[in-house]
Amino acid sequence: MDAADAGDLAALQAQRCNVPGSMGARNWYRLSAMLPGGVDVVQVELWPDRGAFRGGPVQPGKYQLTGADLDYATCGVCLRALADKGLPTEREYFAVAGTVEVTAVGSTADAPFVATVLDASFAEVNADHAEVAGGCEVDLARAQISGSVTLMGGTGGGSGGGGSGGSGGCLTTVGD
Repeated sequence: MDAADAGDLAALQAQRCNVPGSMGARNWYRLSAMLPGGVDVVQVELWPDRGAFRGGPVQPGKYQLTGADLDYATCGVCLRALADKGLPTEREYFAVAGTVEVTAVGSTADAPFVATVLDASFAEVNADHAEVAGGCEVDLARAQISGSVTLMGGTGGGSGGGGSGGSGGCLTTVGD
């Protein structure tokens, strides 16, 4: 998956999802794309009130991955990747360094969602998102992902509506 510049990529998924338990009042975002070659996926997840967005909503900006954003359990700007998607050799990665620039993240259907990954380094992780000792490492110099937002899950409501279970109507896997 090492790439100097993956170029400008069309989104595989560009989704606004409900934060579990928020009944649709808070949203997280997921943007993924296939890298050239067809089997590797890069994915940006943006979670409110975590990491870079601690104390607030998801918003455009340039975010260097540090501190809480380097742990899947606490990241607000989460950068993930998958190598050999769908093959017996499939491996998941989580960023250990890099920058994500979010230039557009709309909250309505068909709104633009654009993020650029810059100088990212990834470490292989297991199913619990812990780094694999002696695992593979990969780098991605640049990839810009663009798509139109698809609304997932309900929109909340006065009598318990809006939550759709799981992670607000979105899968928490990479590239699905």
